Amino acid sequence: MWDMAQLEGRMRALSNEPRTPRPAPHLTEAERERIHTVRKIEPVYLDKYSLFLSQKNTGIFKLFPDIGCVSKIVVSISDACARFVPLSSSFTFRTNNYSDEVYHDIYFKDEQIISNSFFSQGVFVAVGDEPIENIDLSHAALKYLDSFQPAVDTPSAIEHAKAFNEGVEANGYRYVDHFSPKENQTYFMRMLAYRLGNTIRPITNDTPMSEMMFHSLALDKRVDIVVLFRILNRDENSGLTIVWKELSRAEAGKIKFAKNEPRKDFRPDLRHH
Repeated sequence: MWDMAQLEGRMRALSNEPRTPRPAPHLTEAERERIHTVRKIEPVYLDKYSLFLSQKNTGIFKLFPDIGCVSKIVVSISDACARFVPLSSSFTFRTNNYSDEVYHDIYFKDEQIISNSFFSQGVFVAVGDEPIENIDLSHAALKYLDSFQPAVDTPSAIEHAKAFNEGVEANGYRYVDHFSPKENQTYFMRMLAYRLGNTIRPITNDTPMSEMMFHSLALDKRVDIVVLFRILNRDENSGLTIVWKELSRAEAGKIKFAKNEPRKDFRPDLRHH
């Protein structure tokens, strides 16, 4: 994490590009204690899912909406931001931890759960109000998700990103990179955190921002993972309680840039609706 912070600090010094991570807010001890408190899972859910959570590769956490209270240059003190929970709007199943808007698996913003992290493709599919304990790898919604082939070059990665932003219909299910979260609903997700298939020059004072971002991939867990998760409720701070299980994990695919092709994120500037 210290290495990541140093690299991110270098990136911020070079550019105001919004795709770079925002600086972590400076929190008082009281603020840290509040975050710790509101992130706590209610005992009723810990009891209900105790057997499920005793299995390997499972977890439960709260995800709070990013409502624009913190930017690179502004911290809002509006009434709406009084209940904002910092450092708690992004999560990565790959490492079972909170993340940020650049390196996340899931990100809660503008009443949407989205997956649009750097050099990655996230895909969700809703399966309805099905108890998470009763679902396994034979579920019909996994057929397309498992068969989807990762991109190997930027043109195909761009096409995939556009398709999942609009939504892909297959086998009676809709596969997307964003959705409106609902209580008592269960979802599958496949997260393809791609690796770079090209060599990259060492960092120097002249290294452009685009290459700095690719250097940051070395500090992130890049894998191809499938998870199952269920949204249990939404609390008074708009926090979503989410219980989840990892179903599979594989080595991440590589995307290779063609000769003289600009090295930049394949994700287009897409708006989520």
